[in-house]
Amino acid sequence: MSNTSMSNSASKHDTIGRVYGGEKLADRTARRRQQFLDAGLQIFGTTGYRTATVRKLCKQAELTDRYFYESFENLEDLLIAVYRQQFDQLQQTVLAHLMSATQEGDAMATIRAGLDALFDMAAQPCVARVCWLEVLGVSPKVDATYISNIDGFADMVIGFARHRYPQWQVDDDEARMLGLALVGAVSQAVTHWVLGQYKEPKATLLAATSRVFEGVWASLANERTR
Repeated sequence: MSNTSMSNSASKHDTIGRVYGGEKLADRTARRRQQFLDAGLQIFGTTGYRTATVRKLCKQAELTDRYFYESFENLEDLLIAVYRQQFDQLQQTVLAHLMSATQEGDAMATIRAGLDALFDMAAQPCVARVCWLEVLGVSPKVDATYISNIDGFADMVIGFARHRYPQWQVDDDEARMLGLALVGAVSQAVTHWVLGQYKEPKATLLAATSRVFEGVWASLANERTR
């Protein structure tokens, strides 16, 4: 390697690893990105995505537009990132409850605990607006992200059902649609709850959606004993 190449390589390494105020470049970049994610959640979750501008987001994040474009191509890119972060947290919270269940345990108690955790997140207005309202109808790219996440959530629910009822005979196509139907029932209830400004108590939402799952679970249990 030439001296010039070695010098350029060393310079690049120094830039990547350079520390300012005890913070490495990669850590500063990640921190600034999170500041914009937090700003996006606040603005998209209150005044809405369609009223947002890069200037507003920079003001909320207390950063310049240079740093916005360091992490995101445009506002749509930020919306997708905010949505994914919040939806991933929601899914991981529910998954933690499902994973804690044993084969002999009460399946419905596990489902209710998962639903309760989901509704706790939905009770946060900014999170609910981003996850259930602001991502709808923005663009084909955002729609594809939304559909992919809902598909993944439905797969998680059906995976839990198959684990609890290994003798279940429903084919993959029907199972997929069943998972989407269950997730859709919950999503529609949450959407109504949010748009109605949380008029109904969370307990009512939990009781109603639990009945939907109870009906499906009873059907699966009957198939298992045939």
